[in-house]
Amino acid sequence: MKWKEWSEFAKDESNWINKFERGLLKAEHIKDYILRLWFEEELDVSIYELDFYPLIVKEYPGDAFLPLRDKKRFELVKGEYTLIWLNPETGLYDEKAIDIAPESIRFFCEKYGNKIKVPENIKRNVA
Repeated sequence: MKWKEWSEFAKDESNWINKFERGLLKAEHIKDYILRLWFEEELDVSIYELDFYPLIVKEYPGDAFLPLRDKKRFELVKGEYTLIWLNPETGLYDEKAIDIAPESIRFFCEKYGNKIKVPENIKRNVA
């Protein structure tokens, strides 16, 4: 259901008019399937904690994300504009790497995440 919500949101072009995503600065594994995520803002930062268990274990996220059900693989996350899990065998961003766009991650954070720090001047419009 959550992936379907994202898909519907992403298809609506009105959600992208005059929007610019600065991306992730950092991602940190907290425990289990929980990540702390730092988003770049103009002159500030937003920080969320998001539990990915509902997104990758309870729901079918698509074949590309199934390897993230392995907790050891999930823990190897990086935040470098996008959310990245490098190839665990090579440590490279190659055909076995997994990534999720920052717009998608922000959507899930704003809708389902725990806000740690969000600047007051940031107004988001997540349906």
